[in-house]
Amino acid sequence: MDSQKASAQAVTLPMCQWLGTERADDHLVAWSATREYRQRDFRRDVATLFASVSVTPCSRWALCLEDNYSFAVALLAVLYSGKTPVLPGHFRQAQLSEQCDEFDALITDLPLQLNCPVLRFPFVTLEPLSVLPAFPENASLVLFTSGSTGKPQKIIKPVSCLERESQWLSAQWGAELAGSRFVATVAPHHMYGLSFAFMLPLSLGLPFAATSVQYHEQLHSLAVKTPLAFVSSPAFLKRLDSTLAPVTLRAVFSAGGPLESDAAQSVKATCSCLPTEIYGTTESGIIAFRQQTRPGEAWALFDNVDLRPQPDGNIAVISPIIPQPEGIALSDEIKLSSDGSRRFDLLGRKDRIVKIAEQRISLDEIEQRLCALDLLADACVLTLEKQGRVSVAALIVLTPAGDALLQVENCNVLFGQIRHALREWVSPVSLPRYWRIVPAIPLNQQGKRAAAELQEMFL
Repeated sequence: MDSQKASAQAVTLPMCQWLGTERADDHLVAWSATREYRQRDFRRDVATLFASVSVTPCSRWALCLEDNYSFAVALLAVLYSGKTPVLPGHFRQAQLSEQCDEFDALITDLPLQLNCPVLRFPFVTLEPLSVLPAFPENASLVLFTSGSTGKPQKIIKPVSCLERESQWLSAQWGAELAGSRFVATVAPHHMYGLSFAFMLPLSLGLPFAATSVQYHEQLHSLAVKTPLAFVSSPAFLKRLDSTLAPVTLRAVFSAGGPLESDAAQSVKATCSCLPTEIYGTTESGIIAFRQQTRPGEAWALFDNVDLRPQPDGNIAVISPIIPQPEGIALSDEIKLSSDGSRRFDLLGRKDRIVKIAEQRISLDEIEQRLCALDLLADACVLTLEKQGRVSVAALIVLTPAGDALLQVENCNVLFGQIRHALREWVSPVSLPRYWRIVPAIPLNQQGKRAAAELQEMFL
């Protein structure tokens, strides 16, 4: 490892030092296709926005920014102002209007129209301070769960917990990340993107891309120019184009759900390294990781993280980055290793069990049965409540065989055949009552299914 790479890996800085003199004026912070952002730019831009934020009476600032460098500027400016950044986790006007009681003002680079004060990028500049105030003690920000199984829940996350998590990640992977640049398909508005695509590169002093990767071709183009660490999701990694020439990435991170073994091996063939899968939650932060050197590889706990069975049958995660000393109960079915190896298997989500007409129904099982049919390439199952009645609804993606049947017959015939096949496996009350045919299951920026967006497809 050369001295430049060793230096990049050796120092992990807390957030209060990101703008300090520990990093030279020409240190590269972020880049886009059209420009580079240096440390001097970062200091100036944060101080300039700070001047606008600090003079307002608003204390809770929602950040809705597509540009990742602008997000970094806005988050630091709000924190230095002694105010609270609020990360709604999406940029949708209707949902933001519903969440308006969670924030007082908005910083955005999008044409959002909300009934609150708005600062827009590029913002009108006031004279920046030559020196920012001291970074506030006990700073925190507000996140929301992804809402994949219900209404997103607000989570208050201390900055100190995020910093400690970055130290763990640096200790685990800092050496192999040294000298690389970070690119991501996930945005820093959810916990995974915040930790891996924002906190980690800025803590390590490694550059990050201001623009998110949307297509494999973009990743390929970037990877042939510079060493990359790639922060992504199972949904994106499953779509990598095997016909493109392989590239060599320093690391590939994936979170949001387990990768199938075949998908992990496909990533290795395409990117020259096995993906490192991360298990965690918005509430708990990181919990475990794995690389599938063999199918069904168990998950390994991070140091200082413990899983403890509870009397009610749940599993609680205990961690120094969880403020609650009693830990947090997980919503996943987990099988702990019996050999003391601090490993475990994930068996599925508990909260995908619903009760309809006094029957316990597994939405996961219905999805698995649907995906096993020759007519369907993918499926997503949820519950709807209409006129006081709860029913199962399904979004389905057709295979060529399913599409051919639809062209010859009609939707009713197609849905009838699917229901008939399902009856062999599930109870009548489990059969989907509402159907939507889609080209692909809609996912949010984190590559996860968001309940609110799925529900809207049945309005």
